[in-house]
Amino acid sequence: MRKKTVKNIPDIQSLVTLVTKIAEKLGLNEIKSINQYMLSATEDSALGHRDIKILCTLSELGGKLQLILDQLKENIIPNDEIIVVSSNEKKISNYFKNWLKEELNTDKIIFWEESFLVQLVDKHLPEYWGHNDVFLKSFEDAFINNLESNGELQKALKLDKKFEELLNIFIEPKIYRFKDDDKTGRLLRIKFKKDQYLDSNNYFLSGDAGTGKTTLLKEIGKLAIEHNQNSIDKILPIRIKTSLIANTEYSIDKAIEREIENLVGKEGLDKVFDDYRVLVLIDSIDEFETEKQKGIFSELNNIVEKENLSFVIATRNYENLTKGCEICEHIHTMLSNFDLHQVQQYLDTFFKRDLKKSEELWNSLQDNKILERIPSTPLTISLVSVLFEENGYEVPATITDVYDNFNTFLLGRLNVNSNLEFLRLDVKEKILQMYALKIIQSTNRTRLKLDDFIKYVVDYFKGQSITIEEHVIPDLIKSMTDGTGVLYVDEQQFVTYQHDHFLEYYASREIFDDEDRQGLEKEIIEKFCEYNWQNTAIFYTGRTKNMKNFLDSLVVRVKKYKLLHEHLLAVSGLGYILQSLWMTHSDNRKNAVLAALDLLIRADSGVKQLAEQKFPFFRGIKDTDIAVANLAWFFIHYNSITLRDPLQLAFDELHSEMKNLQGTQFEKDKLTRLYQLFCIAATLNTGRVKDTTKLDILFEEEKLLTIPLFVYLFDEAIDILEYGNEAKMRKDYKLASKKKKYTRSIRFLLENPSENLRHTTFERLNPIKQVELFTEGKTDASIISHAFRVLTMNDEPYWSITAIENILSAKAGGAQQLSAFLMRLAEDLETDFDKSKTVIGIFDNDAKGYQEFNGLPKIFETTNGIVKKVKDMNIYAIMLPIPEQETYKAYHQEKQAFKFFEIEHYFPIEILQENNMVTQTSIPGVFEITGSKSDFNDKILRLGKKERFVNFVELFKELDQLCNKTINYIE
Repeated sequence: MRKKTVKNIPDIQSLVTLVTKIAEKLGLNEIKSINQYMLSATEDSALGHRDIKILCTLSELGGKLQLILDQLKENIIPNDEIIVVSSNEKKISNYFKNWLKEELNTDKIIFWEESFLVQLVDKHLPEYWGHNDVFLKSFEDAFINNLESNGELQKALKLDKKFEELLNIFIEPKIYRFKDDDKTGRLLRIKFKKDQYLDSNNYFLSGDAGTGKTTLLKEIGKLAIEHNQNSIDKILPIRIKTSLIANTEYSIDKAIEREIENLVGKEGLDKVFDDYRVLVLIDSIDEFETEKQKGIFSELNNIVEKENLSFVIATRNYENLTKGCEICEHIHTMLSNFDLHQVQQYLDTFFKRDLKKSEELWNSLQDNKILERIPSTPLTISLVSVLFEENGYEVPATITDVYDNFNTFLLGRLNVNSNLEFLRLDVKEKILQMYALKIIQSTNRTRLKLDDFIKYVVDYFKGQSITIEEHVIPDLIKSMTDGTGVLYVDEQQFVTYQHDHFLEYYASREIFDDEDRQGLEKEIIEKFCEYNWQNTAIFYTGRTKNMKNFLDSLVVRVKKYKLLHEHLLAVSGLGYILQSLWMTHSDNRKNAVLAALDLLIRADSGVKQLAEQKFPFFRGIKDTDIAVANLAWFFIHYNSITLRDPLQLAFDELHSEMKNLQGTQFEKDKLTRLYQLFCIAATLNTGRVKDTTKLDILFEEEKLLTIPLFVYLFDEAIDILEYGNEAKMRKDYKLASKKKKYTRSIRFLLENPSENLRHTTFERLNPIKQVELFTEGKTDASIISHAFRVLTMNDEPYWSITAIENILSAKAGGAQQLSAFLMRLAEDLETDFDKSKTVIGIFDNDAKGYQEFNGLPKIFETTNGIVKKVKDMNIYAIMLPIPEQETYKAYHQEKQAFKFFEIEHYFPIEILQENNMVTQTSIPGVFEITGSKSDFNDKILRLGKKERFVNFVELFKELDQLCNKTINYIE
């Protein structure tokens, strides 16, 4: 007689369920689940009341196990009695027992070993060992024994038998379906429980490759068997694999019959359908031709109608599979990828016999942000776990090492056909590498058709002086596609990579091994923000982890990016590159952090530009929204223990520069630098980096929490940046009182959209420039900025531009305010930082502008008819230069009263007239601006044709001359 045991309990949920039933039989009350490992219960007897906590584990209990201790410390209270249950066949060591009692400072702990657990089951739950329906029991046993390990993974990796159980780990999945809302008519996404698959309905189960569809089908079969223990309605699960359908002439009817024969013999066929409800679990028919799929669905429809049968079909693409097919009534359910909690559950289950390994691997994954760079599916997590279990590989600080291990593991374990012994590991790698680089270098990432790929491979072997016999070619291609698990042939007969990360990884290897490595390295740098190239760069730098020259060149490259999406991609890409280059000197990595922070400010400006142009998604966005989003973007990509040193160095360098900004008249520059420092400090303050000193410096030395913007940002950061002690931080820094104190200022920022604050003194963040332009009005600044970008193909201006009309409270026009502002600056500029800047005030060449320009005090010396300069200072006043073209000749008037030239006059008269912007004056050829400047500005910001803006070159060349700049404008 077989010895009874519970050592093979498959998962922690099953053990907890068993212990719960035993506890009920023992007379315990109020049995409740605390978490996946622990139960609480009470017992009332003649001896009094007892509170009990029960911890269950499948792990061996020997030595010190921090996970067990932490679970108990988090959930027990004084005077609790504790039961520790282990289903592991090894005895619980006395060392562990004594250690646990000492750590918890209690003797009220009893231990249930596996042998004692078996005794309890025998005494209180004998039915646990089976039910009395001999045929059903025989069918169930055969079904369980017939459940194979993960076939796809087993074939690709040729794993040892010990992994069979581990690769069938089942973690409670996230399943959902869409349902019509009768009230609103909208589709609602609702959660779906796996036991609902047993309810006699027909189901489709869709999910991406590797999400665990096959494992879930197996679990549904096991659920049916568990259901039979306590139900009159008995369900027989039948699992149909793709290969079985193919081997039974693509007949689902014959496949079901064949599987029943395999399980209980031919004589049991009628009994299955007469006495039981049948649940058919079909792994996939995605690969079959459409006509064969239609035939299968037609058969299924007939079987469902005639027999007491329902089905669950797994598929990668529900829409493609069911398109054009007649299918009986069914429900479509969807399976999601793992979240972080599920990943941790998976690791704890995979290493259930040794939880220390689970801790080590989880910490390694977290430290190196590996989970952000691989699909979080059961398949990929199992690959990482297998590598760690079999080879002791710790996930390193770069994804490259992980994929190197994948490569060795995947390619090195293949059984090579004797006809293909020449196809060595290095040759396979070479083909995969060359093909990957060929794809990413092509304009549209073009893959080769199967015939072209065959020719590509054969030509390669010819170049290596290897002759391939024609009859070997099918085996050769199968070895390169199905055999490696890296390539596959899609439905259009294109040979492609299973995942883009494989494509990028192998391309990086080819670049590293190529004779023209330096030339290809330049290509990586030049295309850093292009699709596939950034990940290729990350894999590439991870090959040595020390590439100082590459990093320096990359920093130079990213500074040249012009567009918003390039700025954001460069920030994120630099973060990953810096992690992969963790052995590169910290000074070089610091420079890259500084470059990323400058890109972040340019991204801030880019979003504001889109908001100003009223792009649909960005219209109405607040400056605070942009600042919070960019803070989160930086945190996500730089919160790594490998970046602690360069972040600290970057902070120290920027903070030392703050001394130069003390007493500055350009408050915006100071706030911008403080924002960059805050991004670093907030990132260092949390996660695995954890350095609180930098944030304290900002609060204590820079008085950051006396600035309304940063009171708001810090409050938001506490919520979004994973701070574990939120309530304490808010209390320690008295955030509630500070928010109350600055309510009015914060409300102003929250109530005014970005387009309202753009180019005004209320705009808090802006790229720091050496040249500051000031205009009379907001629309002047907006038009000048847009015109520069149009005429330079979206180059970043070398100047910052601000409208002056919001600085002073005087009711006078913009020209008077601009004049007063320039005079104040001439008196107040004291610091070296401020004096190093060039300041230019731009006056309209109209009556009021002319009056204020000529009314400037004598310290403003005239250099030509339209430019004045403060003696010994780089402060200028300039009137708009009037073009010398014939159409503008009439605007060159001597008398102040006859001057009408404003910024809008640079546009062709036809545009001004079309938009009702001008009125003809009494002077022939002279028009006065009388329309709505704000409405006109909104329209101008949507124009991009250079012909409309060419007259602005007159102004820009005058500015360039004052600033000693040479810019090539489109004329």
